[in-house]
Amino acid sequence: MKTIAFTDLDDTLFQSPRKCPDDHQYSIAADLPNGQPGAYATPQQQMLTAMLEPYMVIPVTGRRTDSLARVRMTFEHYKVASHGAIILDANNNIHPAWLQILQQEEPQWRLRLQALEQELLTYIEQHNLDLRVRIVEDYSYACYVCVKGRDDHLNRMQKNHQPRLPAEGFTCHINARNLAYMPPYASKKRAVLFLKKLIQAEEQSIVTYLGVGDSNSDAAFMAACDFQILPSHSQIAENLL
Repeated sequence: MKTIAFTDLDDTLFQSPRKCPDDHQYSIAADLPNGQPGAYATPQQQMLTAMLEPYMVIPVTGRRTDSLARVRMTFEHYKVASHGAIILDANNNIHPAWLQILQQEEPQWRLRLQALEQELLTYIEQHNLDLRVRIVEDYSYACYVCVKGRDDHLNRMQKNHQPRLPAEGFTCHINARNLAYMPPYASKKRAVLFLKKLIQAEEQSIVTYLGVGDSNSDAAFMAACDFQILPSHSQIAENLL
């Protein structure tokens, strides 16, 4: 029986330097573009990574593919990046079947993403919020609208801002200092279901799936797996415990 682990990365298998004051106890897990450490793994996170090593590990991350490439773990199979908008094969090419989906759906959403970006910029300026907005692109595809800045300002905008634009179809996710508005093709759950279907056709035998993650945006893809693993200090744990 084969076991496959779909796993989030940040705040699951490693975390940012600001959360690691005693970095001498931790191992470097990812690098910044300038070569400096971009993330560390605690001893407990290192142990979890070691536990997953015998299995096929597939990252399911909000990171863009260039940021995913700076993670020091080796992923030899499929990879899910940009909140599910990009699915790579073992050769780091967008999977052909997923590429067809992107080519069909992304042009329908690009103008809506651009319009939402402009609306958010106007709202931020009008309310003097310490926030930045941009459309995140990966492999030249518009993946989602990203808002970053002060967490209290993010919470205020999410609570008070009601988009004038039709918001149907967008999924909104907030976590720490990030807020993302994602179109239907940027879905970790959809990406995992897509890959499960491919893997099942390849294996033609019983496969056990593990879902590993920490945030509310991970819960849906984790629920599509047979078992779930989550850190005790996480968004999901806070909502459950």
